[in-house]
Amino acid sequence: MHDTKLRIRLTSDALVKVAGIITNSVILAANVYLMGAGMHSSYRARKQERVAQALQTTAEIAAAVASITKVIVDSLGQQHAEP
Repeated sequence: MHDTKLRIRLTSDALVKVAGIITNSVILAANVYLMGAGMHSSYRARKQERVAQALQTTAEIAAAVASITKVIVDSLGQQHAEP
């Protein structure tokens, strides 16, 4: 088995470059997170909008059916009231 010795020589330039890489990595991670959160929020908003539109359409259809039913009931009531 070989023992390998590793020597690392740190200079001020190397430390500055490492700090820059770490900083850029943190910024990249934050941007990826924010992008993902924005996409998720956008998806959720679109889904809520579709549900709201479906409920609105259902309410309009129910109101139309109620109006038609009232007309039919009134018409049938007038026919039974006539001698």
